[in-house]
Amino acid sequence: MLAPPQPARAQISPNAVWSCEFTNSPTDCGLYLEAAASSRAALVGPGRDGPTAVQLTTQPGDINIAGSGSNDRADLVLARSSTYCNQGQDEWWAHSLMFPPGYVPPPVASVWNWGALFDFHNSSPGGGQPNFMVYATPTGLELHMAGGANTVNLPSDPGYYSIAIGPITKNVWYDFVYHVKWSSGSDGLFQAWLNGRQVMNYSGPNLYVGQSCYLKIANYHTELGVPVSVVHSRVVMAHTQADVQIGSGGTPPPTVPVPNVVGQTQAAATSAITSAGLTVGTVTQQSSTTVASGSVISESPAAGTSVASASAVNLVVSSGAPAPTQVAVPNVVGQTQAAATSALSAAALTVGTVTQQSSTTVASGSVISESPAAGTSVASASAVNLVVSSGAPAPTQVAVPNVVGQTQAAATSAITSAGLTAGTVTMQSSTTVASGSVISQNPAAGADSASGSAVDLVVSTGGGASSGGGGILGGGGAFDSFTLAALLSSLIGGLWRARRIRNFQQCLHRIRLV
Repeated sequence: MLAPPQPARAQISPNAVWSCEFTNSPTDCGLYLEAAASSRAALVGPGRDGPTAVQLTTQPGDINIAGSGSNDRADLVLARSSTYCNQGQDEWWAHSLMFPPGYVPPPVASVWNWGALFDFHNSSPGGGQPNFMVYATPTGLELHMAGGANTVNLPSDPGYYSIAIGPITKNVWYDFVYHVKWSSGSDGLFQAWLNGRQVMNYSGPNLYVGQSCYLKIANYHTELGVPVSVVHSRVVMAHTQADVQIGSGGTPPPTVPVPNVVGQTQAAATSAITSAGLTVGTVTQQSSTTVASGSVISESPAAGTSVASASAVNLVVSSGAPAPTQVAVPNVVGQTQAAATSALSAAALTVGTVTQQSSTTVASGSVISESPAAGTSVASASAVNLVVSSGAPAPTQVAVPNVVGQTQAAATSAITSAGLTAGTVTMQSSTTVASGSVISQNPAAGADSASGSAVDLVVSTGGGASSGGGGILGGGGAFDSFTLAALLSSLIGGLWRARRIRNFQQCLHRIRLV
């Protein structure tokens, strides 16, 4: 806060172009009242330099001024004149104001949380935006400036400039001195001093193109539902600084611009500040992830501000990046990727690289492993990499070998060499395939089959009856038609010989009987 000094008494210079101390009436000096009732302006005492001042008081519902909406206002207006506030004119102004003990500041939560106290207002209707204004906010006084090609309506619009002064103190005089060159172009100038200290040094447009401006001594604010008062005194306009200053206390001291030291080391910043005729004020350490340790993060007043020689410039210096908070990596192995992501986020960590890997033991979509491992302490916001199962791998396809005609042992060897297994073996007689050799296979030779799959075999037992029978053929082997004919001939011959022998024996028996 800028503490006001004790008031200095001074007579208004006879060289002033216009002045008012409200000696006889609130509407002295060509001023007229914009208010809902004449009682909204009253003489009070003492004034800043004389016995009287004017107190502007609003009552709930003072909304007769066009554009006031739900706000309250009581303004004293100086009629437009060709002697001030026009393109190209160079002027000095001074005025004093005081917030009486009953002053009510704008509340933070209201929609219109502001109050206008003194302004030069643009001459053309429409935008309704002052060219310059002393502005009260919940955090204190501010100065606002606007001008250029278009009338603007919001502080966020192009051509709008503002600067904060500090908190409001009640029941003390605020002595303002202004030096202004009115222009809608870049040659415009507006400098402001408060209680002898420069608080604004603006260069740029301060009129709108094709417009002039006029003075308002104001009490215009958010509607608060209670009376609100502001006291004004000693308003002066002249062409030189000497004709508006209030004794020694109101004389603007020599000023120098604050150098830009943001980003410099503290030592370099200190050297630049002292070389500019200023001093280093409070140095505050603050951690930063963007500014190197030992370098300046910010300065106050800001670079470019004009301040009194030997004024202090406060610095905020980086202490480097803050030490990261350590957290334990949660165990997410076996969880789905979505559940793992949620668990990592809840632990103030992030998901890093996610790698897919086949697995015959972990379900598809679930975490196989994590890195860093569960339980490891890592910096907050660190990444944890995941390996996620894509399910069991697709089996390798191999071609089934041709084993028909091979012995069962040779076929089995060929099948296992191909990465397959011998399946069911069925025995079957065959007149064409030697006993112990393969008659057929399933799957067929050349078919693509999954590695490790079974190949079923049908193996020959040889021709005729199954092995182990006695019979007349013995051994159960196959035989051809020639062999069969020989066997039948032998059998018939045997039968014939047996019959002849029997007939011979019968003949001998008869001879004996004779």
